[in-house]
Amino acid sequence: MIDRNMQRTKLILAAVVVLLAGLIGCGGGPSFTPEDATALILEQYPDSDLQIQNVSIDENDRGIASALFNDDIWTFYFRLQENGVDSWVLDAVETDGRHYYLKDLERISVTFGLMAEVASALESYKAANGSYPEGENAAALSVMAPDFNDAGGSSFTDAWDGMLSYESDGENYTMISNGADKIAGTGDDIILHDGQFISRESSGSQGTTP
Repeated sequence: MIDRNMQRTKLILAAVVVLLAGLIGCGGGPSFTPEDATALILEQYPDSDLQIQNVSIDENDRGIASALFNDDIWTFYFRLQENGVDSWVLDAVETDGRHYYLKDLERISVTFGLMAEVASALESYKAANGSYPEGENAAALSVMAPDFNDAGGSSFTDAWDGMLSYESDGENYTMISNGADKIAGTGDDIILHDGQFISRESSGSQGTTP
């Protein structure tokens, strides 16, 4: 009788374990694996050098992947599609302390290109005049209009239609796009100092950041 009772107890415990495993599997939400992250990142950035370091799902049900991406540490954020299907899409990236939504990355690229063009024009101006245009706003850049094809008025705006800020003492300059949030001094600012794109942390020592 004792053996039968023990055997029955073991069977019940085994059934409970199976049931709990099933409940945990059903109630734990969608899975997010390194393979999921790799496929989605390489879909967006083919031919990239990618090494996934770890993945997780945060309290907001976002998939998060930390990775070595083209020799830099990036964090990738994923969200579930809003169609009732448990499938992930790449939503945002974070690198060098800056957070960017994927929808803004094309605008970031356009803004980098514009600022690089202005920087080139500034170097030409300095070569011809001995110094950069002096001033504390983008209006100072208007002196380059004859040599800068798009330099009239609103052309010194970024891809979010925000006016670039500019400050120069003639020897050095700093040019800033306030980025997607259009707020100065936040993590998505794009900063160009004397022809070099720098982080906001680095800009603190330059003395020319508004």
